[in-house]
Amino acid sequence: MDEQGPDRAKQDLTRAAEQDLSEIADIGADERSARVVLAMGCEPGDELAPQLVSAHGAAGLVRRIADGTLEAESQRLARWRQDVVSRLDLAEVSRVLLRTEVLGLGTLIPGDPGWPALAGNPATHPLVLWTRGDASHLTSRAARVAVIGARIPTDYGRDVARTLGMDLADRGVTVLGAGWPGIDATVFHGAALAGGPAIAVLPAGLDPRTYPTDEAALFKSTASNGGVQVSACPPGRPSSRARAQARSRLVAMLADAVVVTEGAHHCQAIKVAQHAVRLGIPVGAVPGPITSVTSTGSNELLHSRVARIITHAADAMNLITAPRPATPAATVRRAGREAAGPRPGTDEPPPPPALIPL
Repeated sequence: MDEQGPDRAKQDLTRAAEQDLSEIADIGADERSARVVLAMGCEPGDELAPQLVSAHGAAGLVRRIADGTLEAESQRLARWRQDVVSRLDLAEVSRVLLRTEVLGLGTLIPGDPGWPALAGNPATHPLVLWTRGDASHLTSRAARVAVIGARIPTDYGRDVARTLGMDLADRGVTVLGAGWPGIDATVFHGAALAGGPAIAVLPAGLDPRTYPTDEAALFKSTASNGGVQVSACPPGRPSSRARAQARSRLVAMLADAVVVTEGAHHCQAIKVAQHAVRLGIPVGAVPGPITSVTSTGSNELLHSRVARIITHAADAMNLITAPRPATPAATVRRAGREAAGPRPGTDEPPPPPALIPL
């Protein structure tokens, strides 16, 4: 028996892996492709990746991952590189790039004219955004209001959500949602009835196979209705808890105001509101029956004065027209919109309420 057999097999696998990394680095030689590669190798919420991209550029970082130079810099970088490499596969990288083209998806990276002005520290922003539909809504001067809520709403919640979607669309507002079934789907339906566009931010890749929900057809129709779907996940990637949380942050970053129609304690809609408060984005909530579990979270937002009361679309409009002093988030948002000019009614949003833990 050849005792060197296992060692040779291991060496062959190592050489094959190194060859794959070298080819991945060649694919990621430009900034856009490199960010796609990094988005595939990094989990949502990775705080180190943006820092390294800032220091080396995306293409430079992919090359350093491939040639192993990060290994020698520190144990922390060595562990980070190993995690990223474990998620990278040459065939999968090629498949995602091909799938992006076949599906007709757009890709946006910071510095693109179409990259949206996002609230918060740029180091927390996604590496790349995939889009389907009219991506100009991400940089339009029209105000964006996120109307979100329970996955299993009451009839009351559905009626309110549908009316808000219609009335906001009638007022020229672009409705923004997190792609959840229930309230979000109902709001999108209302906006569509009024002929208004919507932005659906999804936790999975923009691939029909990764979003098998009852409302999938409605969210897929967002693009055909003149709106746009957005995701920070490569096509083919399914949703996960971490990706859902990252999507919630992105909804808050994109919004000029957030309105919670119905939401129980600790649901994702409440988490979006909490992200918005931290970013200085005004928050509103629709009061619900004190006997309804689906309104406990939204009622608590009102009780703790984290949110303003919303009873109709005019209240939601007031969230983005009342004056407020400049905040870091507002400064970042305005800086990103200088080329397009200020949005009507969004120059001076209202002061952020006190951040009260829920």
